[in-house]
Amino acid sequence: MKKLLLLVTCMFLCMALFAQRKLSGIVKDDKGNPVIGATVQVKGTKTGTSTRPDGTFSLDVPANAKTIVISYVGFNDREIAIGNQQTIDVSLAAGNTGDLGEVVVTGYGIGQRRKNVVASIASVNGKDLENKPFTSVDQMFAGKVAGLIAPSFSGQPGAAQQVRIRGIGSIAAGAGPLYVVDGVILNSGDVSRLATTANTLAGINANDIEDVTFLKDAQATSLYGSRAANGVIYITTKKGKAGKTKFRADMEIGFTGVSQIPEAARPLNADEWLSLFEEGMRNAGLPQATIDAQMLSYGKGSGINTDWMDIITRQGQQQQYNLSASGGEGKTVFYLSGGYFKQEASTIGSDFKRYSLTTNIKHTASDKLNFGLNLSMNNSLQNTPLDGGAFANPTGGVAFLRPTQNPYNADGTLNINRVGNTNFPSNFNPIYLVENDEKKLTTLQFRGNASVEYSILKNLKFSSRFGVDYNSLEEFRFDNPFHGDGRTNGGRGSAFYTRIFNWINTNQLIYTFYPDSRRNFRIEALAGYEAQKSKEYDLSAQSNGYPPTSQLPYSTNAATVVNGKLAGTDYAFNSIISTASVNYKNKYVVNGSYRRDASSRFSENNRYGNFWSAGAAWNVDRESFFPVNNVINAFKIRGSYGRTGNAGIGNYAWRQTFGYGANYNSQPGGTFNTIGNSDLTWEGNTQLDIGIDAGFWKNRLNIVVDYYKRISDGLLFADPLSPTTGFVSITRNIGEMQNKGFEFTLNATPINTKDFKWDVSFNISFNKNKITKLPGHKDIIDATLPFILREGYDYRSFYGRVYIGADPANGDPLWYKDSTHTSVVNNRSLATRELLKGKSASPKAYGGLSTSFNYRGFAVTADFIYNYGNYVTDGWAFYLIDGIDPIEQKYALNLRRWQKPGDITDVPKYIYGSTNSSSSFSTRFLQKGDYIRLRNITLGYTVDGKVTSKLHLSNVNIYVRGTNLWTKTYDKNLTIDPEQGVNSSSNLDIYYNKTITFGVSVGF
Repeated sequence: MKKLLLLVTCMFLCMALFAQRKLSGIVKDDKGNPVIGATVQVKGTKTGTSTRPDGTFSLDVPANAKTIVISYVGFNDREIAIGNQQTIDVSLAAGNTGDLGEVVVTGYGIGQRRKNVVASIASVNGKDLENKPFTSVDQMFAGKVAGLIAPSFSGQPGAAQQVRIRGIGSIAAGAGPLYVVDGVILNSGDVSRLATTANTLAGINANDIEDVTFLKDAQATSLYGSRAANGVIYITTKKGKAGKTKFRADMEIGFTGVSQIPEAARPLNADEWLSLFEEGMRNAGLPQATIDAQMLSYGKGSGINTDWMDIITRQGQQQQYNLSASGGEGKTVFYLSGGYFKQEASTIGSDFKRYSLTTNIKHTASDKLNFGLNLSMNNSLQNTPLDGGAFANPTGGVAFLRPTQNPYNADGTLNINRVGNTNFPSNFNPIYLVENDEKKLTTLQFRGNASVEYSILKNLKFSSRFGVDYNSLEEFRFDNPFHGDGRTNGGRGSAFYTRIFNWINTNQLIYTFYPDSRRNFRIEALAGYEAQKSKEYDLSAQSNGYPPTSQLPYSTNAATVVNGKLAGTDYAFNSIISTASVNYKNKYVVNGSYRRDASSRFSENNRYGNFWSAGAAWNVDRESFFPVNNVINAFKIRGSYGRTGNAGIGNYAWRQTFGYGANYNSQPGGTFNTIGNSDLTWEGNTQLDIGIDAGFWKNRLNIVVDYYKRISDGLLFADPLSPTTGFVSITRNIGEMQNKGFEFTLNATPINTKDFKWDVSFNISFNKNKITKLPGHKDIIDATLPFILREGYDYRSFYGRVYIGADPANGDPLWYKDSTHTSVVNNRSLATRELLKGKSASPKAYGGLSTSFNYRGFAVTADFIYNYGNYVTDGWAFYLIDGIDPIEQKYALNLRRWQKPGDITDVPKYIYGSTNSSSSFSTRFLQKGDYIRLRNITLGYTVDGKVTSKLHLSNVNIYVRGTNLWTKTYDKNLTIDPEQGVNSSSNLDIYYNKTITFGVSVGF
């Protein structure tokens, strides 16, 4: 009997063995590189494996198996019939941007197939950012993502940007998004301390970026808790790929020039200015003898006709060079790159240089353990002229310097004579200041992280990452002792040193399992702990009385130090992170997340905050009743709701602070600076999002539509206090604001043949902002800018007098007397200010359009951005329009002035020394901010592979590119570039740059 049982057992074992067979193969990408870690699974079963470091796999498959499925993050799934094959070689195609099969990062570096994403997420492929002639990566986001606005309001290379996602979510705290690079939270924004601008993101080499993911709704951002109220931008850098080492070299050279200047803002030439000057004096009733003397004094008959625009602008150099290597044999892969970038702005004295080095290494120690190391270092050098009304501002020189002022002496030397109105009695020669002053900023940045990942069980992984973000800024300003701001001080110097060091440690467990035998349910859960610490160290000094030379700007030991200061500040965050997702047959997906933050920025009373989200998605096309056909192939409905926070306040805002310097009776003394408030807490942000994703004609057309409602509560406001307290106000959480709107994105390939391909991408966003709660429900009028906060109206509603135009009978400026608009006055002081309904700095709609055409190696790509429905203001028009400051340069807008009875115009009679305040702010100076701008256009050619292979090259691409070459505006009175920041106001910033560059990219 025992022998019989043994025989039967052996028979069954043999049958089982014969019922299986060995299948092996290799998985590569569309460029022939091995794909490491791709999943190879028998369709409809649990039988599967992963590819080895060389891309190979080996799998025992049942005899009745018909199909295997190969999948990997960032690539389209591939189903292959097995048949009688024993060896299968597979090539995976990269997922298309916007395709529902594309894989995107959903937070904390977790990749997820877009079809199963519940959140509102957008992404930009790194290929769309490479070799663009922009100094910072955030300049390249404009027009690329629905719901995001990124105006470049200054032409200074390396300038900080004002990126906003889904409107403005805060008034006093930070309103910009959180930036994360490979899991490391960055310091971002303007970190300069002198009258310059420094963008920390300008240190990132765009050629090192693999992709950028934009997390917009609460489901996407809640994992970042108290710092995610304004969205999250996650940047993933390039990683190495196994195989033979591949090199890539990129070179781009070209030039910069001034972008489009509105005709109304054109500076007058000498004849135009002198004619206007004379007319103004005559209209003011000055005696003819006085007029004749003034005309002679200010250059009539001198023959001087200086074009200051031509003098302070130039054709600047633009160049960048990048070299990278990627590869790895066995268990280690690497990516290494070095880059150099230089841009001379179109304005003299303004430029930017960057040296960058990046290395990313991954080592697979075993099937369970791998290590990663990402390091990036860059050194940036900027020359940054002053902006605003400073006479040392070259752009200000164009605005204010008369065409009858001579920049040079008869012998060709620079003119700094202060006697005579054709010289510089009250302002400065900008050429001399550029050559003899210094406005420098040097930045050293180091960013990196070390990570380890260990598979405790097949479905349970532990990962730990330690990252750092280090920024060192050295700012120096020297004003020479002969001419300019330093003349009265015998030369003046200022030095600022800032060091910011952040470290962050993230530890997390990720568990994935299938609770049912058929693997219909997939459950993923993440739990983690994160700690972050940031320290800032500031040192500054000022000195006067330099030696009588401009050649020793750094000789502070020979000058008199008048001020020195040392300061430091820090903050810390500790957080618990958790998220879970349930996926049923890729049909229904439910997500939830919870984060608890603790921050030193708040007192013990409110140190902890809870942030959460919940969301669900329904892939309707997976239902049996859905008519999947050749027209529509994908349709998903999703929704989310959750709460995030805003901790973007001062590190010690809740404390009562004390400061020295309030001396009394010649004795050292101090006083309290702020009253403090231990009840301060996080600004909150609650957001609802409902979206639809649809794919048509096998994803040749993809559409994404979102509706969102975002409520910001607990906004920080200065609440007035009784004068008896000794303080003006106390900061409290007492405001609320709402943003709601629609977003629409379209990605299409209308034509796709063997030789010709046409791609189109379009997005548009509509956002409506509204203040819903103010302290005491009372209006708050801005003390410096023409804005008012009123419940029920936009955060950036303009406040001022309503201007009607010039009186046709006598040329007087006319305003409505009050908000009833029933009576008219001809003096601004007699008119009252009012909330200007329907006139806001916030655009009603904005977005972008990109299109590309590819034909047999030739490619044309064009990117447009547009903006509609807001108003902008010229902060210096007060001096440059009408006659209130008659001895300065004037805009060409004045040429449309009233000159005789019957003239119909909105520019009043020009009067020397006018006292009717016609150039003071009113609706006259609200200019339409509508525009369409050609941000980028590129013509390229990719050399045929047969040719490059003979040259032992893998690819060669040659191109010519232009940026900001064309802008369409819609207001004849526009005197500034319409692409402005949140306040929609120009501050005589460095002129916008247009560029034309030629480049080549070679792979070998």
